[in-house]
Amino acid sequence: MLKLENVTKYYYSSSSVQCALRKINLEFKLGEFVAITGESGSGKTTLLNILSGFDSYEEGEVYFNDQLTSYYDESDWEQYRKNEISFIFQNYNLIESYTVLQNVAMTYVIDGYTYKEAKQKAKEKLKQVGLDGDCNKKTSKLSGGQKQRLAIARALAKETNIIIADEPTGNLDEKNGENVLEILKNVSKDKLVIVVTHNIAQIEPYITRKVRLHDGEVVVDEVVEQIEEYEVKSIQKDEKKEFKKALNFTFLNLTSQPVKTLLIFLLSLLCTISSFVFYANFKANLDENKTKLIDTSIFQNSDDTRLLVKKQDSSIITEDILKEAWVENVVSVEKFDNVTDVNYYRPNDYKYVIDSELKDPTKEDIIDYSYYSLVNNTHFMRSSSSLTKDMLKCGRLPENDFEMVVYSNDVSLLDTIEKVLFHNERTMGVNVAYQYDVKIVGILKDRTDQVYFSDNLCYIMDSSFYSFSITLYFIEGMFKSRTAKTTKIVIDPSLTGNQMSLGKDMQEYLNFRKQVGYNFYLKYENQSLYLDLEYDENYVMSISSSAVGVSKEVFDSIYSFVNQKTQFVVFIDDYVNTNAVIDSLSNKGFDSISCFKSSTTGYDLEKLVNRYVNLVVSIVALFVINLITIVLIYTIMKLKRNDYLIFKFNGLTNKLCKKINYLDVIM
Repeated sequence: MLKLENVTKYYYSSSSVQCALRKINLEFKLGEFVAITGESGSGKTTLLNILSGFDSYEEGEVYFNDQLTSYYDESDWEQYRKNEISFIFQNYNLIESYTVLQNVAMTYVIDGYTYKEAKQKAKEKLKQVGLDGDCNKKTSKLSGGQKQRLAIARALAKETNIIIADEPTGNLDEKNGENVLEILKNVSKDKLVIVVTHNIAQIEPYITRKVRLHDGEVVVDEVVEQIEEYEVKSIQKDEKKEFKKALNFTFLNLTSQPVKTLLIFLLSLLCTISSFVFYANFKANLDENKTKLIDTSIFQNSDDTRLLVKKQDSSIITEDILKEAWVENVVSVEKFDNVTDVNYYRPNDYKYVIDSELKDPTKEDIIDYSYYSLVNNTHFMRSSSSLTKDMLKCGRLPENDFEMVVYSNDVSLLDTIEKVLFHNERTMGVNVAYQYDVKIVGILKDRTDQVYFSDNLCYIMDSSFYSFSITLYFIEGMFKSRTAKTTKIVIDPSLTGNQMSLGKDMQEYLNFRKQVGYNFYLKYENQSLYLDLEYDENYVMSISSSAVGVSKEVFDSIYSFVNQKTQFVVFIDDYVNTNAVIDSLSNKGFDSISCFKSSTTGYDLEKLVNRYVNLVVSIVALFVINLITIVLIYTIMKLKRNDYLIFKFNGLTNKLCKKINYLDVIM
């Protein structure tokens, strides 16, 4: 079975050479129970290491089944240990965190059995050594005798021809030692059992042969009992399913110590979350735009993805021109450029301010911007023309004037009406706002804070950027007093034809100018359009306090030039692509500017300092967090080092140990 011819082993140090074994000639056969004895330093452990393939030798030759082993490489020795040798150690070399059943089952897993099959076969081996009643007990809770019997059960589970035991009774009392030797004696009938011991008197009744070493040489090789010759049977084991084996071991490692696994998981989670937080902070502070000073006198909306676009020949906007603007990195095209500067306020974005003169702050008198407190100035209008039906979870796209599409988890919002305020401080003034009742006709699939309004409503608000002069005529007998008032003209949905309504401020203005007994009428006129507007002085418009309300027909006739616009807006996916998009549009005959760049006037020193501080803190934090993670992983590996040595003794290859290690860390 095993044969050593003139095997010599040296150990080298910086100052000396020591001969551990000298000219060893031994032959071991199947069915033998061999005891190797000798004082400390005689070469017993070295001999075992050479027989196991853990140590090399300088001279001689080792044969296994009449085959030379001198040409074996590391993988050959791994297969040799896996298929041919089982180990029993003085210190047991059990996985303390595993249960009794798991320590034996892992051997079958290494041999290619499923974990379910491995547990069933492990129970049979535990019954053979009298531990079948302790299957679910942690190995750390066993006595010394129980641990050694468990080590024997694991060795038997490996189903090899050779069992090598290093001082198997060294830590046991006499009774437990005899029990262990009795078990080894029984299994040696069809195996080769080699035991290293100091206590030859205890083991001598059980052995078939005695070998004694002294100073690295064999001084006694005595046959105690003749044995029956056995034919060596080749044992083939499953070399496949390596990944599945690794997964099984990872599962065992994670479940065998749940508290430790949970602690490592929480530490890893903390490191991961911290890494994301500081990386996000670092990424955010890479953008120097956040340190710029913004001047809102040009554009109210400082969105850095907004570009103002027009044809180089100032062509009037058509659908074909809008389609042509869809170049790479453009995510939306807006026909109404002005509305992207108009703030909108849904009910959650504003609240009523109670005025001492108003007992009921919700009644129609509250139509002035000064009666509202706006709590969110970040929302700007967009038209629904950039949407498709596929983007809706339910409902439809806007078709009429005062309709909108929103995102919400609450589909019951569909077909409800909200009072929405619209305002642009740059063109409307501080105390001017429009308010319309707008119906929700569609719910979006994807989460967004953006609301999309009907094209008609966008057209109305786009027109609000322009002021017109309304002429007021006061009549007293034959005399006429004529004055002009510049104000906004808005659509009042309740009017038809040439009807007109006044906001609260406009009505007070007229009442102030009107004398007792005077009559008045209003006329709108420009170079080509003359309109006599009929006014009912008992009616106060609720849309805006400082505007004149007209019907849709009149509004369209006044603002007909809006449909002759040459300028529109595109939105891009990221500010970093600004120049690329401008170049692409230029190649198609467009001129475009970045609304953000046009609004920046320099750097905010305080923000600039904060930006660099955040960058430095993020870099340092990421370094520290990753260092902690590396130390954590290293600690896991160190803690597992002894377990992996045990795995290797039981036939696990270096390659598979690495896979288990990687999976442990990943899990």
